[in-house]
Amino acid sequence: MDYLAKDIMNPNVIAVPASMDLRDLAKLFLEEGITGAPVVDANGDLAGVISQTDLVYYSLTRNDQLVFESDFYQTARMEGQHIQPGFQIEDTNTGCVADVMTPVVHSVTERAGIAAVSRLMVRNRIHRVIVRKGRKVTGIISAIDVMRVQGKSMRARAKK
Repeated sequence: MDYLAKDIMNPNVIAVPASMDLRDLAKLFLEEGITGAPVVDANGDLAGVISQTDLVYYSLTRNDQLVFESDFYQTARMEGQHIQPGFQIEDTNTGCVADVMTPVVHSVTERAGIAAVSRLMVRNRIHRVIVRKGRKVTGIISAIDVMRVQGKSMRARAKK
């Protein structure tokens, strides 16, 4: 059987808005057990893709950390009391998805063959391909999805 993208895609795509806060995105990735997602604009059109790798790179390249000694925690007070040990001030300087996402989206239509999807993944060294209809996201195909289908095909050929 010649599989098409529509046959193997996951239609239950978790797309994230470009305006989403990066902390909320990280929480979403953990809660949903996913490593990346398509990014959509205010109209719901495909605008990019974001992954855990993008988040890690963003975290490692930020230069807004305190790099000098400070006695702030010994002198600071909250409601007239010294700050308790373990107290943290939350970082309020965070970005949004649009700041970090990859605007280049490797996508296919629902009619693309599995071989074309595989070549796209290998050639671009990517782990997921977005399936779209026009500018709207209709599904997502991961490398695991491709391997699963190719494994089925191999088993079917071996039985003949």
